[in-house]
Amino acid sequence: MAADGSGVHGGAAGTRCAEAAGAILRGSAVTGRSAFAPELESWTPEVVGELVRGFVEQPDTSSDDFLTKLRKQLRGVSAEAVVLAAELLYLNMLPLAGSTIGIGRKREIIAEVLSLQDRDVELPERFDAAMEGVVLGGMAFLNLRWAQFAFLIRLVGALLDTEPREREALLSDPWAFRETARKVMPDRGGGERARAQYHLLLWLAFPETFEAIANLDHKRQIVAAFADLIGGGSADEDRDLAAIRAELQQAELQQGGGARVDFYAEPWAGRWRPADTEVTQRGWLVRGANVGGANLVPEWLERGFCSLSYRELGEIAPGTPHEEIDRLLAEAYPDATANSNIQQRSQITAFLDRMSPGDLVVTVDPDHGVHVGTVSSDPYYDAADGRDRARRRDVAWARPTSTPHRHDFSEKTQNTLGSARTVSDITRYVAEFAEAAGLGEQVTEDVLAVDATGEVRFRPVTEELVHRLHFPKKWLQETVELLQNKKQLILFGPPGTGKTHLARAIADHVADPAANPGAVSLVQFHPSYSYEDFVQGFRPRQKRDGTMGFDLVDGPIARMADRARQNPSQPHVLVIDEINRANLPKVFGELYFLLEYRQEEITLQYAGEDETFSLPGNLFVIGTMNTVDRSVALVDAAMRRRFAFLRLSPDQPPVDELLKSWLRERGLPVEADLLLRELNRLIGDPDQAIGPSYLMNPDVADPAVLERIWQTEILPLLEDQHYGRGIEVEEVFGLAALRSALGSAPASRPENPE
Repeated sequence: MAADGSGVHGGAAGTRCAEAAGAILRGSAVTGRSAFAPELESWTPEVVGELVRGFVEQPDTSSDDFLTKLRKQLRGVSAEAVVLAAELLYLNMLPLAGSTIGIGRKREIIAEVLSLQDRDVELPERFDAAMEGVVLGGMAFLNLRWAQFAFLIRLVGALLDTEPREREALLSDPWAFRETARKVMPDRGGGERARAQYHLLLWLAFPETFEAIANLDHKRQIVAAFADLIGGGSADEDRDLAAIRAELQQAELQQGGGARVDFYAEPWAGRWRPADTEVTQRGWLVRGANVGGANLVPEWLERGFCSLSYRELGEIAPGTPHEEIDRLLAEAYPDATANSNIQQRSQITAFLDRMSPGDLVVTVDPDHGVHVGTVSSDPYYDAADGRDRARRRDVAWARPTSTPHRHDFSEKTQNTLGSARTVSDITRYVAEFAEAAGLGEQVTEDVLAVDATGEVRFRPVTEELVHRLHFPKKWLQETVELLQNKKQLILFGPPGTGKTHLARAIADHVADPAANPGAVSLVQFHPSYSYEDFVQGFRPRQKRDGTMGFDLVDGPIARMADRARQNPSQPHVLVIDEINRANLPKVFGELYFLLEYRQEEITLQYAGEDETFSLPGNLFVIGTMNTVDRSVALVDAAMRRRFAFLRLSPDQPPVDELLKSWLRERGLPVEADLLLRELNRLIGDPDQAIGPSYLMNPDVADPAVLERIWQTEILPLLEDQHYGRGIEVEEVFGLAALRSALGSAPASRPENPE
């Protein structure tokens, strides 16, 4: 947000966005030539007509992602049409901040579209430099790109359908431009699913006139809060906002301030957007496919309701205090743990108190797909059909021509269906369900604003991480990208190569546990580690009456999967130290399948017949393996296929320069590095080599400290490796022998300059 007095939202980054958009809209629309490839006349009515026929008039209703569909729809069009499509997608993504879609992903999308034609066309540097973005986007930009792309095609067509003089006038008059854009906003069926794109395009084209606000409700709320400054609001939010901004900016100048007014920052945000403001519409997943062994979903659909069982509880009035519900649960389920009852209470209160008429509800029928409806009543209790169906809310279920199924949704949206809870808040993902069921127009702007169904992208490697690890930035970035693409990564190498330290550092970098508690977890495998420890198993527990019972308890990977599923926009990382010390097929069990097929569901060994489990796509696994016992060679083919393997070897980059870099940064002599290199040369086996971390001690330049490290950490390891070979380890690998081979004397500790 601008804090430098700049006249454009987002300061310098916002200015670059607006200038890039202007170069395309005012340049290409007037000259007819491509902004990316000026030798091509791509902005002509004939070229736009190709996109209208190939994309707008031939919608692809398959479950493929947008780019896959676009590749098919652009098949056979001219190079000019492909380049125009790339430029329009550039305008689509340009204003979005990196937290919505990263610069790297923007580049990939543009490059992929440009590759659909044979000419050598790349994104020009001036446009690449503007892609930082300044606006947070939600579902409207990530799942409704087809509608936005079609809107941009229609808009360009409308501009090019005018005479050159009229076109130049349109592109210099913000209100005439807005009127043209408004006329072509309705999509097929008369909907306005491109409205977020419409609002931001106005800002891109005329940043001094319009606000960088994609949410119409936000515009209206701002006008309502500041209407007194302009003598009351009108029916034109954009003109009102322009007038309000002028008044506020003038007041800033009179008070000696120069910063541009930012309606999302204080002191202005507090007037229209209180801190405790919540969305007015929510989305809910309510399970009914296995209620006491019966599938109630067909009955729900036929009779227009959904229900929550807990038949032992009887009627509970909305607004009942939590303490009273806890008491009722304890009486009805005396053997349940306190934690279990707290979870049950949260589901009951969600159904009775948090759910409201107008909310969207999703349910799954294992045989007949995913169903979406709108809550149409307050909760009520009617036991005429049995207590399993008594606690109800009426629902107006959608009746789409074709019922969507699980695989029709994006990976993160699918993951929400894997929740084991009977009632789950899925507000951040419900828009995609609603769109598939034909209820897209019923999704409110505030739900679109909090949507989180976009792709999880890792943040780029930072200089701080490079400095912390002493590894090259390029290598670290490639490693992070390898984890993102494969989702499972194993770092393997001999002792002392920093595998665990690196794994934890990468996990902290991509998941940021300081800001997202619980997003990183570490577990260490050992020979007695089992499936019951790792996934799910029974644990003994003393009941209230003193007798012993068993509870089904989730292991670390099941707990991490649940956390990741509850926050699909946030990466979660499970670090498994010494992963090869356990019997991997035994520990992972049926999870082998899920590691490869993240979108599938399975039934765990100890779960009920109809209880399913999946690994969400935002859960990543980093394992470490020690090669000193050659156990990596024993890892079965199934495991190798599911993990990416990255070797850390003391004699190969990036580990070979690690110790030297670390010593030089601290002004220490490099003798320790020379000794380690000679030691590993004598060992002669990369899998048995010694890594540098043993010697990354700030006192390693002290001969006594170096000797102690060698005698107590390195030589005992070599004794174990060479046991029974008839080798005198001290004579061959001791410091004296190594220094003799190097022709050097022990280094003395540098004098303290002070």
